[in-house]
Amino acid sequence: MRRRESGYEPGLSLDSLVDIVSNNVGILIILAAFMALFALIRPLTPQEREQATATDPPPERLEVPWSHATNKEQIYFTIRDGRLLHLDLRPFYRELAKLPSDRGLKPVTISRSGLDIRFFPVTNQIYCLEFQPESGAGETWTAARQGGSSWAAARARYAARDFVYFFWVTGDSFELFRTVRDRLREQDVEVGWKPVQPDAPLELCNGFQGSSAFRPQ
Repeated sequence: MRRRESGYEPGLSLDSLVDIVSNNVGILIILAAFMALFALIRPLTPQEREQATATDPPPERLEVPWSHATNKEQIYFTIRDGRLLHLDLRPFYRELAKLPSDRGLKPVTISRSGLDIRFFPVTNQIYCLEFQPESGAGETWTAARQGGSSWAAARARYAARDFVYFFWVTGDSFELFRTVRDRLREQDVEVGWKPVQPDAPLELCNGFQGSSAFRPQ
C-alpha cells in the first residue's frame, strides 16, 4: 500500500516528554532523600566524632536579668575604678542615734571610712540616703578575697537566705562585677545591680510602697 504523501510524520508527543522528564527527576529526588537518610542513620566513626567535637563550638549560654520580688533585706555595694566597696549602714545608724532627738527633719551628713552618707528625712518614717564614696575607696578583688577584708566580713555577716546583694556599677568595672556576681550565684546569693555614671549620686529611699529599684535580677 502506498504511503500517504501528506507531509505529516508522527513524532514524540510533548506530553510524553514531560512525563519522562518528571519521572526521572522524581527518581533522582527519591534517591537523594534515601542517601541523606542513610547518612543520618549511619553512626559516626570515632575519627568523625573526634573531628566534629573539635570543630563544633559549645553552645553559648545567655543569661537574661529578670527582676523579681523578694522578702529578703538588701545590703549595698559599689563597684567603681576596679574596687569593691561595702556601703555599711550599721556605723551610720549608730552615729545617727547619737544626734539630738529635737533637731527636727533636717538633713545630716555622716562620714565613715571613705564614705559620706547624707540623710534626708521626709517624715518620721520616710527618708532618703545619698552615698558619696571617696575616690579610691574600697578593695580590689584580690584584697577582697583575703581573710579579714571588708568583703569577707560582709559575706560572713549577711547570709544568702536573708539578704540580697545589690551593686551600683560604673562602666569601667563591669568585668569585675560579672566576676563577683558569678561567685555569689555559685553560693546561691541573689544579686541585683544598676549601672551608674562615675559622678552620679547613689540614692535609696525608705518607706515608699511599690518600689522595684532594688529587686534581685
